[in-house]
Amino acid sequence: MSEIASVPGGLNGRDEQLPQLTRAAIGRAARATRPSGRRPARVGAVAAPLLALLLAGCAPAGRAEPSAPPASASAPPASAGPSSSAPPDASGGRLQWRGGPTAILERDGLRLLTDPVLGPRGPAAFVLPRHPSTGVENAPVARYTDPPAEPLGRLDLILLSHNHADHFDAVAKETLPKDVPFVLPPDAVEAARAAGFTRLTPLDWDAETVIPTRSGRLRIVAVPANHSHDAALDATLGRGNGYVLRWEGAAPYSVYWTGDAVFTEPMRAVAARFAPIDLWLPHLGAVGVDGARGLRTMDAEEAVAAAALLRARHVIPIHHTTFGHYREPVTAFVQRAGAKRLPAHIHVPTDGAWLSLPR
Repeated sequence: MSEIASVPGGLNGRDEQLPQLTRAAIGRAARATRPSGRRPARVGAVAAPLLALLLAGCAPAGRAEPSAPPASASAPPASAGPSSSAPPDASGGRLQWRGGPTAILERDGLRLLTDPVLGPRGPAAFVLPRHPSTGVENAPVARYTDPPAEPLGRLDLILLSHNHADHFDAVAKETLPKDVPFVLPPDAVEAARAAGFTRLTPLDWDAETVIPTRSGRLRIVAVPANHSHDAALDATLGRGNGYVLRWEGAAPYSVYWTGDAVFTEPMRAVAARFAPIDLWLPHLGAVGVDGARGLRTMDAEEAVAAAALLRARHVIPIHHTTFGHYREPVTAFVQRAGAKRLPAHIHVPTDGAWLSLPR
């Protein structure tokens, strides 16, 4: 598995420093791919899609989304773990990141999908009612990379954090089997039902559901996912969920998937209740950091602070690189974690590559 325990540097990931971050990241990518006489360090396989990442993450405020994806987005990413055809890890499970907020989690006989965004790359993957950076209404957002070619396969459950178009897109609503079970926020039930889905389990904050597994059970707890530090904007954007997943049985394991959340007092309460977390799946990208109303997802500084409070043993950051409204590259989080000596092991995923769930 790709692992980054420490990376030097003290950038705080704020928007005014993104040009410096861009140069530094390009330099690191060059060094990471330069042949040497010794075995190269594994750096999370971020080098191959780096240019697309930087274009997606570092677009300055006020600029419209690109009319077409960067040419480099079509380059195949470097491998970050077992190939997509690798057999399931029966002992501990595995994860496949499929871009943006979308991932497959397999463990103890269950196969879960998070926030299905399944449309192809292009200049208008979806439309946001108001762009979080520019404020432009009905703004198309570019997708820089295609979803993995590997089919989704059997799905036992879909976890939905909220009903925004960048988390539950038109392609997902049209193509997913209508009888696949959903766990979702109450605010998303109407949209899911209108799209034809029939097996819906709404969970409000602090509610839970339990699903049998091959050797035990999975307890799913819905937790707050505040989309903004601005209370009025947070209410306007709607009540979304994060989820704490707890596999109970002979080999217990915990995962906290944040959904679109900034670091707030409710997230501190999640830490107080559930820490330590075996695996943390934060939504990064610093969406809105350069807009008039601030963050809509965590930036590097918030994510490192949250990971420390959660006492996360491992972190797989998602919700970066893929789309044009992401404003901070994942390298900012890696650098900040190194500067703060975050004890968690960071595993930076590559689209489509399978990672064994870390212990």
